[in-house]
Amino acid sequence: MKYSIADIESFAARFYQGRNLLITPYAYNTIFLALAQNAVQTNTINIAANADFIALGLRHRAQIGAVQTISTITIPFVRVLITDSGSNEQFSNTSIDLNNYAPVMPVDFPLPYPRIVSGRSTLTVQATNYAPAAETYTSIELSIYGVLIRALQG
Repeated sequence: MKYSIADIESFAARFYQGRNLLITPYAYNTIFLALAQNAVQTNTINIAANADFIALGLRHRAQIGAVQTISTITIPFVRVLITDSGSNEQFSNTSIDLNNYAPVMPVDFPLPYPRIVSGRSTLTVQATNYAPAAETYTSIELSIYGVLIRALQG
């Protein structure tokens, strides 16, 4: 299920009490490099100071040393935990398998419910490689997509 533009506008309007809103599609991206077996890496994403962010879903791309094609695309053994510093809440109670959050394309799997992340906060993203064999991911790219919300004066 994807969110329609009307769904997103309606969701945002409930939190901004009738103010005029500027809604802009946007994505925040983070990359984990050389994520070795049993390794844990933590990255932060800074949310824009002049807008709140409504997260709608996640996408990922995993790269290993081997050449990949569409039919041999890597599904990584990586778990992710996302924490919002603005609310000090985690997106889940524990790390979730990356492919459960963001399945390999062409599947688009939105969050069950949009999530508001306040402007001027950060998202802390922790990735853990739990591969059963020695597998190092050259890079894991994670995109959190959604919309920026700016309340306009007047």
